[in-house]
Amino acid sequence: MKILNRYILKEFMIVYTISLIALSGLFLIVNIFENLKFILSYHPSFYEVFMLYFTQIPGILYQTIPMAALLTTVIVFAVMSKNNEIGSLLSTGINPLTIVKPIIYTVIVISIINLAIGESIVPRTNIDNGLIDANIHNSNASINQKIKLNNIWLKSNNKIYKIGLFIPWLDTIKDVTVYDFSNDYKTLISRTDIEIARWEQDHWEAANVNVRDFKTNNQVVYSFITSTSFQFPYTIKDFKHTEKTPDEMNYFELMSYTQKLKKEGYSYAPYDVALNFKLSYPFSSLFVILIVLPFSLKKRKTAGFILAIGIALTIGFSYWIILALSLSMGNSGILNPVLATWLPNAVTLGISIITYTFTKW
Repeated sequence: MKILNRYILKEFMIVYTISLIALSGLFLIVNIFENLKFILSYHPSFYEVFMLYFTQIPGILYQTIPMAALLTTVIVFAVMSKNNEIGSLLSTGINPLTIVKPIIYTVIVISIINLAIGESIVPRTNIDNGLIDANIHNSNASINQKIKLNNIWLKSNNKIYKIGLFIPWLDTIKDVTVYDFSNDYKTLISRTDIEIARWEQDHWEAANVNVRDFKTNNQVVYSFITSTSFQFPYTIKDFKHTEKTPDEMNYFELMSYTQKLKKEGYSYAPYDVALNFKLSYPFSSLFVILIVLPFSLKKRKTAGFILAIGIALTIGFSYWIILALSLSMGNSGILNPVLATWLPNAVTLGISIITYTFTKW
Protein backbone atom coordinates (compact mmCIF):
# COMPACT_ATOMS: atom_id res chain seq x y z
CA MET A 1 0.00 0.00 0.00
CA LYS A 2 2.91 2.36 0.70
CA ILE A 3 4.16 1.76 -2.84
CA LEU A 4 0.74 2.76 -4.20
CA ASN A 5 0.68 5.91 -2.07
CA ARG A 6 4.16 6.91 -3.21
CA TYR A 7 3.26 6.30 -6.85
CA ILE A 8 0.06 8.39 -6.69
CA LEU A 9 1.77 11.13 -4.71
CA LYS A 10 4.69 11.30 -7.16
CA GLU A 11 2.36 11.59 -10.15
CA PHE A 12 0.27 14.20 -8.35
CA MET A 13 3.23 16.42 -7.41
CA ILE A 14 4.72 16.34 -10.92
CA VAL A 15 1.44 17.31 -12.57
CA TYR A 16 0.60 19.77 -9.80
CA THR A 17 3.89 21.64 -10.22
CA ILE A 18 3.35 21.91 -13.98
CA SER A 19 -0.29 22.98 -13.53
CA LEU A 20 0.57 25.64 -10.94
CA ILE A 21 3.36 27.12 -13.07
CA ALA A 22 1.20 27.05 -16.20
CA LEU A 23 -1.86 28.65 -14.57
CA SER A 24 0.16 31.28 -12.72
CA GLY A 25 2.15 32.07 -15.86
CA LEU A 26 -1.02 32.44 -17.90
CA PHE A 27 -2.53 34.68 -15.22
CA LEU A 28 0.60 36.86 -15.18
CA ILE A 29 0.83 37.07 -18.98
CA VAL A 30 -2.79 38.21 -19.21
CA ASN A 31 -2.08 40.92 -16.61
CA ILE A 32 0.99 42.06 -18.53
CA PHE A 33 -0.77 42.38 -21.88
CA GLU A 34 -3.80 44.09 -20.33
CA ASN A 35 -1.90 46.85 -18.53
CA LEU A 36 1.59 47.12 -20.00
CA LYS A 37 0.72 49.62 -22.75
CA PHE A 38 -0.97 51.92 -20.24
CA ILE A 39 1.89 51.58 -17.74
CA LEU A 40 4.56 52.31 -20.36
CA SER A 41 2.83 55.59 -21.19
CA TYR A 42 4.21 56.85 -17.83
CA HIS A 43 7.79 55.98 -18.93
CA PRO A 44 8.78 53.92 -15.89
CA SER A 45 12.19 52.27 -15.57
CA PHE A 46 12.68 48.61 -16.45
CA TYR A 47 13.24 47.86 -12.75
CA GLU A 48 9.91 49.44 -11.79
CA VAL A 49 8.02 47.45 -14.43
CA PHE A 50 9.79 44.24 -13.41
CA MET A 51 9.06 44.75 -9.70
CA LEU A 52 5.45 45.74 -10.44
CA TYR A 53 4.77 42.33 -11.93
CA PHE A 54 7.19 40.40 -9.70
CA THR A 55 5.30 41.52 -6.58
CA GLN A 56 2.09 40.17 -8.11
CA ILE A 57 3.40 36.59 -8.20
CA PRO A 58 2.61 35.61 -4.56
CA GLY A 59 -0.96 36.87 -4.93
CA ILE A 60 -1.36 35.02 -8.23
CA LEU A 61 -0.05 31.80 -6.66
CA TYR A 62 -2.46 32.25 -3.76
CA GLN A 63 -5.38 32.53 -6.19
CA THR A 64 -4.40 29.73 -8.55
CA ILE A 65 -3.41 27.04 -6.01
CA PRO A 66 -7.01 25.69 -5.73
CA MET A 67 -7.48 25.59 -9.52
CA ALA A 68 -4.13 23.80 -9.91
CA ALA A 69 -5.25 21.19 -7.36
CA LEU A 70 -8.49 20.69 -9.30
CA LEU A 71 -6.76 20.23 -12.67
CA THR A 72 -4.11 17.96 -11.22
CA THR A 73 -6.61 15.66 -9.55
CA VAL A 74 -8.64 15.34 -12.73
CA ILE A 75 -5.62 14.70 -14.95
CA VAL A 76 -3.84 12.20 -12.66
CA PHE A 77 -6.84 10.00 -11.97
CA ALA A 78 -8.26 10.31 -15.46
CA VAL A 79 -4.95 9.13 -16.95
CA MET A 80 -4.82 6.28 -14.44
CA SER A 81 -8.41 5.36 -15.34
CA LYS A 82 -7.65 5.45 -19.06
CA ASN A 83 -4.67 3.13 -18.50
CA ASN A 84 -6.93 0.72 -16.58
CA GLU A 85 -4.94 1.32 -13.38
CA ILE A 86 -8.02 2.46 -11.47
CA GLY A 87 -10.04 -0.50 -12.70
CA SER A 88 -7.29 -2.93 -11.70
CA LEU A 89 -7.03 -1.44 -8.21
CA LEU A 90 -10.80 -1.51 -7.66
CA SER A 91 -11.06 -5.09 -8.95
CA THR A 92 -8.65 -6.24 -6.22
CA GLY A 93 -11.09 -4.99 -3.61
CA ILE A 94 -9.30 -1.75 -2.74
CA ASN A 95 -11.71 0.89 -1.49
CA PRO A 96 -11.84 4.07 -3.64
CA LEU A 97 -11.16 6.10 -0.49
CA THR A 98 -7.86 4.27 -0.08
CA ILE A 99 -6.83 5.38 -3.56
CA VAL A 100 -7.62 9.05 -2.96
CA LYS A 101 -6.24 9.32 0.59
CA PRO A 102 -2.71 10.39 -0.46
CA ILE A 103 -4.18 13.15 -2.61
CA ILE A 104 -6.52 14.36 0.12
CA TYR A 105 -3.73 14.49 2.70
CA THR A 106 -1.44 16.28 0.27
CA VAL A 107 -4.08 18.87 -0.60
CA ILE A 108 -4.71 19.51 3.10
CA VAL A 109 -1.01 20.30 3.50
CA ILE A 110 -1.13 22.51 0.39
CA SER A 111 -4.15 24.35 1.84
CA ILE A 112 -2.29 25.04 5.08
CA ILE A 113 0.70 26.32 3.10
CA ASN A 114 -1.63 28.53 1.05
CA LEU A 115 -3.12 29.90 4.28
CA ALA A 116 0.39 30.75 5.50
CA ILE A 117 1.23 32.43 2.19
CA GLY A 118 -1.96 34.48 2.38
CA GLU A 119 -1.17 35.62 5.91
CA SER A 120 2.53 36.39 5.61
CA ILE A 121 3.79 36.96 2.07
CA VAL A 122 0.76 38.18 0.10
CA PRO A 123 -0.16 41.22 2.28
CA ARG A 124 3.42 42.52 2.21
CA THR A 125 3.87 42.07 -1.55
CA ASN A 126 0.45 43.63 -2.22
CA ILE A 127 1.53 46.72 -0.29
CA ASP A 128 4.80 46.87 -2.23
CA ASN A 129 2.91 46.43 -5.49
CA GLY A 130 0.56 49.29 -4.62
CA LEU A 131 3.45 51.60 -3.76
CA ILE A 132 5.28 50.77 -7.00
CA ASP A 133 2.10 51.32 -9.01
CA ALA A 134 1.49 54.66 -7.28
CA ASN A 135 5.10 55.70 -7.92
CA ILE A 136 4.79 54.84 -11.62
CA HIS A 137 1.63 56.91 -11.85
CA ASN A 138 3.37 59.78 -10.03
CA SER A 139 0.89 59.58 -7.18
CA ASN A 140 1.57 60.81 -3.67
CA ALA A 141 2.16 57.46 -2.03
CA SER A 142 4.68 58.66 0.51
CA ILE A 143 2.38 59.74 3.34
CA ASN A 144 3.38 56.65 5.23
CA GLN A 145 4.40 53.34 3.70
CA LYS A 146 2.91 51.60 6.72
CA ILE A 147 -0.38 53.49 6.54
CA LYS A 148 -3.21 51.86 8.42
CA LEU A 149 -6.95 52.29 8.45
CA ASN A 150 -7.02 53.28 12.11
CA ASN A 151 -4.74 55.13 14.54
CA ILE A 152 -2.85 56.95 11.76
CA TRP A 153 -0.18 59.51 12.69
CA LEU A 154 0.95 62.10 10.13
CA LYS A 155 3.21 65.16 10.26
CA SER A 156 3.24 68.27 8.09
CA ASN A 157 5.28 71.40 8.83
CA ASN A 158 4.72 72.18 12.52
CA LYS A 159 1.52 70.16 12.87
CA ILE A 160 0.96 66.57 13.91
CA TYR A 161 -2.24 64.78 12.91
CA LYS A 162 -3.79 61.74 14.57
CA ILE A 163 -6.62 60.02 12.66
CA GLY A 164 -8.62 57.54 14.66
CA LEU A 165 -10.36 55.83 11.75
CA PHE A 166 -10.27 56.02 7.95
CA ILE A 167 -13.33 54.70 6.10
CA PRO A 168 -12.35 54.42 2.40
CA TRP A 169 -15.75 53.75 0.83
CA LEU A 170 -17.27 56.80 2.58
CA ASP A 171 -14.30 59.15 1.88
CA THR A 172 -14.35 59.86 5.59
CA ILE A 173 -11.86 60.24 8.43
CA LYS A 174 -13.04 60.15 12.04
CA ASP A 175 -11.75 61.14 15.46
CA VAL A 176 -9.11 63.53 14.13
CA THR A 177 -6.78 65.41 16.46
CA VAL A 178 -4.51 68.22 15.23
CA TYR A 179 -1.58 69.36 17.40
CA ASP A 180 -0.21 72.75 16.31
CA PHE A 181 3.29 73.44 17.67
CA SER A 182 5.58 76.42 17.56
CA ASN A 183 8.38 76.40 15.00
CA ASP A 184 10.84 74.92 17.49
CA TYR A 185 8.30 72.27 18.58
CA LYS A 186 8.75 73.27 22.22
CA THR A 187 5.35 74.87 22.69
CA LEU A 188 1.89 73.51 21.92
CA ILE A 189 -0.09 76.40 20.45
CA SER A 190 -3.44 74.71 19.93
CA ARG A 191 -5.22 71.40 19.84
CA THR A 192 -8.15 70.73 17.53
CA ASP A 193 -10.43 67.71 17.93
CA ILE A 194 -12.66 66.84 14.98
CA GLU A 195 -15.39 64.24 15.32
CA ILE A 196 -15.68 63.55 11.59
CA ALA A 197 -14.42 64.96 8.28
CA ARG A 198 -15.62 64.07 4.78
CA TRP A 199 -14.00 64.74 1.44
CA GLU A 200 -16.22 67.04 -0.63
CA GLN A 201 -14.97 67.28 -4.24
CA ASP A 202 -11.85 69.37 -3.51
CA HIS A 203 -11.69 69.90 0.27
CA TRP A 204 -12.36 68.33 3.65
CA GLU A 205 -15.58 69.34 5.42
CA ALA A 206 -15.34 68.87 9.20
CA ALA A 207 -18.19 68.53 11.70
CA ASN A 208 -18.25 69.02 15.48
CA VAL A 209 -14.90 70.71 15.89
CA ASN A 210 -13.48 71.51 19.35
CA VAL A 211 -10.58 73.98 19.43
CA ARG A 212 -8.35 74.72 22.39
CA ASP A 213 -5.93 77.68 22.07
CA PHE A 214 -3.14 77.76 24.63
CA LYS A 215 -2.22 81.36 25.43
CA THR A 216 1.14 82.53 26.76
CA ASN A 217 -0.40 83.54 30.11
CA ASN A 218 -1.43 79.93 30.82
CA GLN A 219 -4.98 80.58 29.75
CA VAL A 220 -6.93 78.24 27.48
CA VAL A 221 -9.57 79.55 25.08
CA TYR A 222 -12.21 77.00 24.05
CA SER A 223 -14.35 77.20 20.93
CA PHE A 224 -16.78 74.85 19.22
CA ILE A 225 -17.66 74.85 15.52
CA THR A 226 -20.53 72.76 14.16
CA SER A 227 -19.27 72.65 10.57
CA THR A 228 -16.28 74.11 8.80
CA SER A 229 -13.73 73.48 6.08
CA PHE A 230 -10.76 71.50 7.36
CA GLN A 231 -7.33 72.60 6.16
CA PHE A 232 -5.61 69.24 5.79
CA PRO A 233 -2.43 68.86 3.67
CA TYR A 234 -3.52 65.48 2.29
CA THR A 235 -6.34 64.85 -0.14
CA ILE A 236 -8.56 61.78 -0.38
CA LYS A 237 -6.48 60.72 -3.41
CA ASP A 238 -3.42 60.48 -1.16
CA PHE A 239 -5.29 58.18 1.19
CA LYS A 240 -6.74 56.11 -1.61
CA HIS A 241 -3.25 55.36 -2.89
CA THR A 242 -1.89 54.41 0.51
CA GLU A 243 -4.76 52.83 2.37
CA LYS A 244 -4.47 49.22 3.35
CA THR A 245 -7.06 47.14 1.57
CA PRO A 246 -8.18 43.76 2.98
CA ASP A 247 -5.72 42.10 0.59
CA GLU A 248 -2.91 44.09 2.21
CA MET A 249 -3.80 43.10 5.78
CA ASN A 250 -3.30 39.81 7.54
CA TYR A 251 -6.09 38.17 9.51
CA PHE A 252 -5.40 39.93 12.82
CA GLU A 253 -4.98 43.38 11.27
CA LEU A 254 -8.26 42.99 9.41
CA MET A 255 -10.00 41.66 12.52
CA SER A 256 -8.84 44.69 14.52
CA TYR A 257 -10.13 47.11 11.87
CA THR A 258 -13.44 45.27 11.54
CA GLN A 259 -13.95 45.44 15.30
CA LYS A 260 -13.18 49.17 15.18
CA LEU A 261 -15.82 49.73 12.50
CA LYS A 262 -18.35 47.70 14.47
CA LYS A 263 -17.64 49.67 17.62
CA GLU A 264 -18.07 52.98 15.77
CA GLY A 265 -21.40 51.85 14.32
CA TYR A 266 -20.37 51.80 10.66
CA SER A 267 -21.25 49.16 8.10
CA TYR A 268 -18.49 46.55 8.20
CA ALA A 269 -19.98 43.68 6.18
CA PRO A 270 -17.44 43.79 3.29
CA TYR A 271 -14.54 43.69 5.72
CA ASP A 272 -16.15 40.95 7.82
CA VAL A 273 -16.63 38.90 4.64
CA ALA A 274 -12.99 39.48 3.68
CA LEU A 275 -11.95 38.43 7.19
CA ASN A 276 -13.75 35.09 7.01
CA PHE A 277 -12.68 34.62 3.39
CA LYS A 278 -9.05 34.59 4.54
CA LEU A 279 -9.81 31.32 6.35
CA SER A 280 -12.20 29.69 3.90
CA TYR A 281 -10.48 30.29 0.55
CA PRO A 282 -7.17 28.48 1.20
CA PHE A 283 -9.15 25.31 1.99
CA SER A 284 -11.22 25.53 -1.19
CA SER A 285 -8.53 23.32 -2.77
CA LEU A 286 -9.74 20.41 -0.65
CA PHE A 287 -13.42 20.90 -1.47
CA VAL A 288 -13.00 21.31 -5.22
CA ILE A 289 -11.03 18.08 -5.51
CA LEU A 290 -13.63 16.19 -3.46
CA ILE A 291 -16.37 17.09 -5.91
CA VAL A 292 -14.41 15.84 -8.94
CA LEU A 293 -13.03 12.62 -7.45
CA PRO A 294 -16.04 10.41 -8.27
CA PHE A 295 -15.87 11.48 -11.94
CA SER A 296 -12.09 11.12 -12.08
CA LEU A 297 -12.04 7.57 -10.70
CA LYS A 298 -14.42 6.09 -13.27
CA LYS A 299 -12.94 3.69 -15.83
CA ARG A 300 -13.07 5.29 -19.29
CA LYS A 301 -11.82 4.95 -22.85
CA THR A 302 -10.25 7.85 -24.77
CA ALA A 303 -13.48 9.73 -25.59
CA GLY A 304 -14.71 9.15 -22.08
CA PHE A 305 -11.45 10.48 -20.72
CA ILE A 306 -11.93 13.81 -22.52
CA LEU A 307 -15.55 13.93 -21.41
CA ALA A 308 -14.53 13.29 -17.81
CA ILE A 309 -12.15 16.25 -17.86
CA GLY A 310 -14.86 18.46 -19.35
CA ILE A 311 -17.43 17.45 -16.74
CA ALA A 312 -14.96 17.79 -13.89
CA LEU A 313 -13.78 21.25 -15.00
CA THR A 314 -17.37 22.39 -15.44
CA ILE A 315 -18.11 21.33 -11.87
CA GLY A 316 -14.95 23.03 -10.66
CA PHE A 317 -15.68 26.34 -12.38
CA SER A 318 -19.22 26.18 -11.02
CA TYR A 319 -17.68 26.35 -7.57
CA TRP A 320 -16.18 29.75 -8.33
CA ILE A 321 -19.48 31.01 -9.69
CA ILE A 322 -21.25 29.96 -6.49
CA LEU A 323 -18.42 31.55 -4.49
CA ALA A 324 -18.74 34.86 -6.33
CA LEU A 325 -22.50 34.98 -5.80
CA SER A 326 -22.16 34.03 -2.15
CA LEU A 327 -19.53 36.69 -1.49
CA SER A 328 -21.65 39.29 -3.26
CA MET A 329 -24.63 38.49 -1.03
CA GLY A 330 -22.36 38.62 2.00
CA ASN A 331 -21.00 42.05 1.04
CA SER A 332 -24.53 43.38 0.58
CA GLY A 333 -25.60 42.03 3.97
CA ILE A 334 -28.03 39.42 2.63
CA LEU A 335 -25.98 36.55 4.02
CA ASN A 336 -24.07 36.30 7.28
CA PRO A 337 -20.33 36.79 6.55
CA VAL A 338 -19.40 33.36 7.92
CA LEU A 339 -22.16 31.70 5.90
CA ALA A 340 -21.26 33.67 2.77
CA THR A 341 -17.64 32.53 2.80
CA TRP A 342 -18.15 28.92 3.87
CA LEU A 343 -21.40 28.17 2.01
CA PRO A 344 -19.68 27.19 -1.29
CA ASN A 345 -17.43 24.77 0.59
CA ALA A 346 -20.38 23.30 2.48
CA VAL A 347 -22.45 22.90 -0.71
CA THR A 348 -19.50 21.30 -2.48
CA LEU A 349 -18.93 18.89 0.39
CA GLY A 350 -22.61 17.90 0.43
CA ILE A 351 -22.67 17.26 -3.32
CA SER A 352 -19.43 15.30 -3.06
CA ILE A 353 -20.84 12.99 -0.40
CA ILE A 354 -24.03 12.38 -2.37
CA THR A 355 -22.15 11.78 -5.64
CA TYR A 356 -19.68 9.41 -3.99
CA THR A 357 -22.49 7.49 -2.29
CA PHE A 358 -24.45 6.88 -5.48
CA THR A 359 -21.50 6.26 -7.81
CA LYS A 360 -21.23 2.67 -8.98
CA TRP A 361 -17.62 1.60 -9.02
